[in-house]
Amino acid sequence: MKALLTRTALATALLVTITGAQAASMDFEVSDSDTIVVGATAEKVTLRVTGYKNLAPNASAPANTKLGAFNMSTSSGVGTLAVTYGAEHKPISFASGASYVGGDITNGEGNVVATYLSGSSKGTAPFNSVTIGGTPWAVLKTPATSFEGGIYTEGVRKLSAGVYPITLRAALYQP
Repeated sequence: MKALLTRTALATALLVTITGAQAASMDFEVSDSDTIVVGATAEKVTLRVTGYKNLAPNASAPANTKLGAFNMSTSSGVGTLAVTYGAEHKPISFASGASYVGGDITNGEGNVVATYLSGSSKGTAPFNSVTIGGTPWAVLKTPATSFEGGIYTEGVRKLSAGVYPITLRAALYQP
């Protein structure tokens, strides 16, 4: 009888453990990465991209709707800060009274939104567009050690629900 009670207690404990293990889950995981530099020259350029997470879908979002922000900085006194889209966004250069660099962002369902990079306030155009190696870069008109900019819709755009990954690249431009 004692052996039966022990087996029943063990079976019950095992069932509770298995049930508890199956109920756990992880949702909405995000990650970020950085480097640790030991015994070498520190990074010359830093870049931080922040895509907005609280935007509502819109069948006709106004032109210049801000979708995110970016900050770039340098510890170098040589060169001028420049930024462009990752190759997957097909960066392009276009002008509308001032130079801009644009790119398409696409969500998992294939919805595409044309965007461009500018100053932190819409309508500011602190860049000159320069093409290096076939890629257009937005180079600051006035050299600075840091810059805060925005990611905006190009024209009136449909903003379909979904997650739109975005990759930007920053560098020092030396003519």
